[in-house]
Amino acid sequence: MIILCVTGSIAATQAIRLARDFKRNGVEIKCFMSDAACEIIHPNAMEFATGSEVVTKLTGKIEHVKYSQEDLILVAPATANTISKFAHKIADDPISTLLITAYGHNTPILFVPSMHDSMLSAIKENIDKIKEEGSAEFMEPRMDEGKAKFPFQEDIILESLRLINLNNE
Repeated sequence: MIILCVTGSIAATQAIRLARDFKRNGVEIKCFMSDAACEIIHPNAMEFATGSEVVTKLTGKIEHVKYSQEDLILVAPATANTISKFAHKIADDPISTLLITAYGHNTPILFVPSMHDSMLSAIKENIDKIKEEGSAEFMEPRMDEGKAKFPFQEDIILESLRLINLNNE
């Protein structure tokens, strides 16, 4: 199972199709959404896309523990805020708490950054810190019209499946 964490970038609009494409490829998906992502797309859309209830807050079901040892934690889109929280191991919302718990279990984590170039360069130090720790992988943005864009869905799916296969070897 892949845990798809959707954060507050306009690229969150692409998460619906991404989840559907994973399901078409036979992958079970569970979705966590940040408050900012819920401002962009409604959790009901992700529930439709994944076929399961979306986690928007932590409850007595301890969702951050329950889903922390799945095949992959995919943060797509990943905002500067979410990446920076993870770099400093801050756990103050469902997604950051899941990420810290998954890190403690050595669960593979893949970030798909989606933000303006200036923001990406501003958090380069945090990305480098995460890469040096080996605590997560990053997908590079797709360059188009001189701008950093959200990668193609197919590329995200292929990279996710590659990481799952590497971890299972």
